Amino acid sequence: MKIKQTYKTAAILASFLVIWMVSGSLVQEENFKKGKSSLDTLSSVTILNSTATNKSQVLKSSGFTEADKFVQVRAEVSGRLISTPVKQGDYVKEGDLICQLYIAGREAYPKIVAPFSGYLESLKVDEGDFLNTGAVCAALIDPNPMLLVADIAEKEISQIELGSDATAKLISGRLIEGVVTFIASSADKNTRTFRVEISVDNKDRTIRDGVSAEIYIKGKKEPAHKISPAILSLNDQGKLGVRTVTPENKVEFKEIKILEDTNNGMWVSGLDSNARIITLGQEYVFQGQTVNVKETFSPDA
Repeated sequence: MKIKQTYKTAAILASFLVIWMVSGSLVQEENFKKGKSSLDTLSSVTILNSTATNKSQVLKSSGFTEADKFVQVRAEVSGRLISTPVKQGDYVKEGDLICQLYIAGREAYPKIVAPFSGYLESLKVDEGDFLNTGAVCAALIDPNPMLLVADIAEKEISQIELGSDATAKLISGRLIEGVVTFIASSADKNTRTFRVEISVDNKDRTIRDGVSAEIYIKGKKEPAHKISPAILSLNDQGKLGVRTVTPENKVEFKEIKILEDTNNGMWVSGLDSNARIITLGQEYVFQGQTVNVKETFSPDA
């Protein structure tokens, strides 16, 4: 009788054990489903409702200044120098006499004149010197306008147009402004870069030839948004971008291009004209997730 009761008790306990295990599994499964559902729908983020503004990418390049006109004035015939009516540093007008030669036996007095108006950068001949054909009489420079010369990478050259605004910081720290006046059609075969020239007013001759400069050129305008660099992230492929939400509040990753980085924000392109950019909580959400949204709006740019 005791044995039968023991079997009965064991069977009852086993039944309870099975029921407990099954009920526990069901509870775990239910909790998992609820947890997964919560992960999919209940995360909260703050978004910025941003409207695009036309903005130019700023292209940076190391470069230098270069006089618009700088030539070596040479003798076209051989002869002895008998006159140099100007001296180094003088301003001469186009057609002014720089050097006069004497050709013995022919009693000829050929003149070497200024091909354009400018300043005598150098005059390294003296009266009595004999100049062969092609010998340099003087170096003549016209420093106005002064050019800024930049080498632009082939992937960026399409961003630049004639008339694009540009600024430069000279090695002295001085800031100057100008406009693009020349864009090369052929790349340098060694560097694969294109020469770009920027014309700068230099009537006062304070910008000197051959000075190093950091050059910044405004590219073509495109729709851009101003964001904080703190919200930038990388996707699984290592692409730089930001997380946004669709009108249905689903998370998306948008690859972006940085146009300009300023002290109070970063201008980026690659987003829709009207973008809902996640500014808080982006590190806790994933592609395709539905989220709760708190909205803010673009501050004045």
